[in-house]
Amino acid sequence: MAMTSVLQIYINRTWTDSQSPLSLTSVDSPAVRTSLRTMSLSSFLSADAIDSALKDCQAPDSFNPKKFFQLCGLTKKSPQEVKNVFNILDNDASGFIEEDELKFFLQRFSPGARVLTDKETKGFLSAADDDSDGKIGEDEFQAMVLS
Repeated sequence: MAMTSVLQIYINRTWTDSQSPLSLTSVDSPAVRTSLRTMSLSSFLSADAIDSALKDCQAPDSFNPKKFFQLCGLTKKSPQEVKNVFNILDNDASGFIEEDELKFFLQRFSPGARVLTDKETKGFLSAADDDSDGKIGEDEFQAMVLS
């Protein structure tokens, strides 16, 4: 089912159930986040750009998150699109990307991609984790991508 269909169904159901105008928080719900996680990142990024970014970091210990975001085209996306990508990458829907999710970060872009090394995973986490809580929140992810 296309994202617009899922979102439209959710909005229609919410409107009908509540009979009141939707707030932004009602659209940003677990149901919408779950729908986003089932979408492919190629819904937001071109397949060629993803391939280029993945080729650039094929060798172990060659992954640079800022360069990767630039090569795959994520840095040119709107804050809402970056948020949508974050929700796809947040595999367990916790609202954070934790170290164990970062290890498989490249595989979220392409199932055949390599796993990040421990060094890359820790470097990625420390580069984005501004509040030092050991995980990357949505705002931290957006700040890293769009800076």
